[in-house]
Amino acid sequence: MRTFALSMFALVPLSGCLTLHADLPEDAVRLHMAQEEGLELSAVCSHDGKRFSEGAVACMAGGRMSCDPAGRWVRDGDC
Repeated sequence: MRTFALSMFALVPLSGCLTLHADLPEDAVRLHMAQEEGLELSAVCSHDGKRFSEGAVACMAGGRMSCDPAGRWVRDGDC
């Protein structure tokens, strides 16, 4: 990633102007920023377009699911 960024900056004087746009997932940006700062973020699970933090519980597909530390939904009983 850094090599790519450095090579892009090297091209700026040659081309005069350079614009780079990227669509990055918000979770990837949050994780990268946390790693740069040395922080640990709690896991984030998603369901029906909503985001849940680690330990969240939701009923789906007839079962109770909880968000584990890895950011995955795991079965946690019945609703």
